Amino acid sequence: MESKKFVWKFTNQRKLTASEFAKYFEKKVKETIRKYQMPIGKLSKKGLKAESINKIIQSLPVRAGKLNDNNLNDISNTILCIVMYGDKDKLRKFLPCNQPLYFLSEKEILLYAKLKRIKGKIENPKGKSKQIDDFLVSLEKKNPDIRLNVVNALLKSYS
Repeated sequence: MESKKFVWKFTNQRKLTASEFAKYFEKKVKETIRKYQMPIGKLSKKGLKAESINKIIQSLPVRAGKLNDNNLNDISNTILCIVMYGDKDKLRKFLPCNQPLYFLSEKEILLYAKLKRIKGKIENPKGKSKQIDDFLVSLEKKNPDIRLNVVNALLKSYS
């Protein structure tokens, strides 16, 4: 009997094979677009995140507006940076509106790109704080869902 090769393990210990993970990733992007009524249009930007989004949305009907390739890592970093150093009124700008990768981490994006043979590298957005990112990475060792918790706290505070 052939054993399954798992490529992803959630914090609840559920495991996914390569094809299951690709379906999960694509479904998550499409659900985020639908739930937050995001625009649907090809990103002209190059890079791993943009190419991943373009691959997923190619079968969706176009909807006016521009998409952004920020992901969970970028957004959680920016939220904490604003909370610690900035104007709290700017937090509203980081609610999901045009970021299909809003709930997906860089690890997930890298794995999806590897599985779908998408070439490129992840570009860090301007203003991303290395200190805060290092802090989040250290917290992830104890709480792997910390970035999602930061984003969910923002969503709850504005709902």
